[in-house]
Amino acid sequence: MKKTKIPPLTPDNWPETLESIRYQLKIPLNIHNVMAHHPDLMTAWMPIRNHVVKASSLSSRQRELIILRTAHNCQSDYEWQHHAERGLQAGLSKAEISRVRDGPGATGWRADESILLSAADDCHRDFCISAKNLQKMNQNFNAQQQLDVAVTVGIYMTLALIIKTHDVPMEDS
Repeated sequence: MKKTKIPPLTPDNWPETLESIRYQLKIPLNIHNVMAHHPDLMTAWMPIRNHVVKASSLSSRQRELIILRTAHNCQSDYEWQHHAERGLQAGLSKAEISRVRDGPGATGWRADESILLSAADDCHRDFCISAKNLQKMNQNFNAQQQLDVAVTVGIYMTLALIIKTHDVPMEDS
């Protein structure tokens, strides 16, 4: 059975109610162009997206490690490609970005980074952070940071679900 896909809208075909969001995004990605089919969802999603991307208690480096590991775990090449670039902007090296695929046990991670990658793995596998990793997180991350880890994994798992279900294409270069 062939998968039914929701095609990306072109930005000029977004509903008028999303004009401020389209302006805020400047050049919307195809995932945004797919979500624009549902203005209420897009309107509800933007504040949490903005928190994760702009106001998280995690550093941009920490955030991108979590997102890349989630993209890897969800086999979301779309997210991987976008966040490999953002990872570089956040201070990750190309070698570190590649090493994210090897996981938290790979040589070279700082202890706090290994914990973040482990937490992302836990969330993907068990839909919660294990007691063992929570204990380590309590030593390295405050309550706000721990909540931001879970929300970051969750929102990017949700995006991977949309991307993979509707085969969201990469943007034309």
